[in-house]
Amino acid sequence: MSQTTDASGSSATRRNFLKLAGTVAAGAVVSDYSTEVASALKQATDGELELVWLQGQSCSGCTISMLQGQYPTLEETLREFRMEVTFHPTLMPEQGEAAIESMSTSPDVLVLEGSVPTEVPSAATLGERPDGTSKPLVDWVQELAPEAEYVIGVGNCASFGGWPAAENKNRLYGNESVTGAKGLQFEQREQPGVLGPDFTAGSGLPVINLGGCPPHPDYMLLTIATVLNGHTPELDQYNRPKPFYEPLVHDNCKWRGYFDRGEFADKPGDKGCLYKVGCAGPYTHCDDQDRLWNDGTSVCLNVGAPCVGCMEPGFWDRFQPLDKEVERQSFVGPVTPEDAGWAALVATGVGIGAHAARKLTGYGKFEKGDEGDTSDGTDEERTSPDAGTEPGTETGDDRTE
Repeated sequence: MSQTTDASGSSATRRNFLKLAGTVAAGAVVSDYSTEVASALKQATDGELELVWLQGQSCSGCTISMLQGQYPTLEETLREFRMEVTFHPTLMPEQGEAAIESMSTSPDVLVLEGSVPTEVPSAATLGERPDGTSKPLVDWVQELAPEAEYVIGVGNCASFGGWPAAENKNRLYGNESVTGAKGLQFEQREQPGVLGPDFTAGSGLPVINLGGCPPHPDYMLLTIATVLNGHTPELDQYNRPKPFYEPLVHDNCKWRGYFDRGEFADKPGDKGCLYKVGCAGPYTHCDDQDRLWNDGTSVCLNVGAPCVGCMEPGFWDRFQPLDKEVERQSFVGPVTPEDAGWAALVATGVGIGAHAARKLTGYGKFEKGDEGDTSDGTDEERTSPDAGTEPGTETGDDRTE
């Protein structure tokens, strides 16, 4: 394995930080390997590797999330990294033509934050064409992506279209969404996105998607550090790094016991499971329940706020309206979480076991070796709502009134 040198001059083995994220306690990778993460990011600040960060239709929330990461031992390196990327509209001191001229035309890593408007390209532009007209973001993406070794979609908008791709119910401009917003390789849960389903960067990988509104700063920092060190992240069916996006929020929720007993809150903040007031935890994959936010202090559900599914493709429309119960079609017919909770309780009483009952009703994980398990333990056979579903295939779990 190749070696790199940290800031102190000592030799350190290059790390695939995303693999570590799946084996080390959540939140510990950055702190335990801060010197090596700093060494990876320093490659960009020293000019060894070039990173371009574009922004499309976005609120800059993903950049703000990145800036708010609590990494005291990485502070100096992160400060340099944020200022030395060859282009970042929010952070770079240059402006106007000087900013455009500083942008690498063949970056090692291309990062996009925000969705790409394809039907109304003027909704997101950067610089000018030779004829003096504004240059649409979609042109920049199509020019730079094929030149990059890695392409990363940061946030739900860049990954899947996000809220700019929400359904245009009034059909303004005749588009399904107001501006025809798309992600880099997906449009909501379907393909193609801007780059098409067959696109691969120089590394041979598709777009690496970091879903979330916004994604956790660890997701961005560790993914960028991993690819800067030349490692290949293992991705799921939506091209998301598996260590971050395999866990099901519902399985790790602190209120899960209420769900299993069929006890549901009437409003956010009440005692009980929050499913009835809009929680999308049974359909949302991320490790935030363990990783936590704000320097490892809390997460949405821990303070009585339902999960709104912002990590998932199809957010925002998929879980609208955000304060209403989600219904799902399972392989035993229509089953709501209330049914599943009571089924688990009854099953315990008759000796079947709550875990097996949850598998029957399509909720939670069924570990290899449990009674009745016939799977081979592969990711595709997890009993989560999207398990076994190809991108673009509806699963009947859309939100209903």
